[in-house]
Amino acid sequence: MDQGEASDYAYVGRLPRPDGKGTFLYLAGTHAPGTLPAARFVSDNIVELHRELKNRLFSTIVAGDFDPKDRKKTISTKSVTPIYRPESS
Repeated sequence: MDQGEASDYAYVGRLPRPDGKGTFLYLAGTHAPGTLPAARFVSDNIVELHRELKNRLFSTIVAGDFDPKDRKKTISTKSVTPIYRPESS
């Protein structure tokens, strides 16, 4: 996005709660609009993510493309890194 492209990167992960009582799903774009592709990635892949990961901790980086005329509309998403699973999860 910094170079005018209609795309961004985002982080998607299931992380441990700070109080140690479970986990939470964390989504964050490199820029604020990048959070939309992260949410779309989870929505589009929820069945596969659950099948593969169940309730385990994980992290991945997602790339998303926006409609060049409306950056509130995500066109496509894809994971650009393998899904990382900490050994302790």
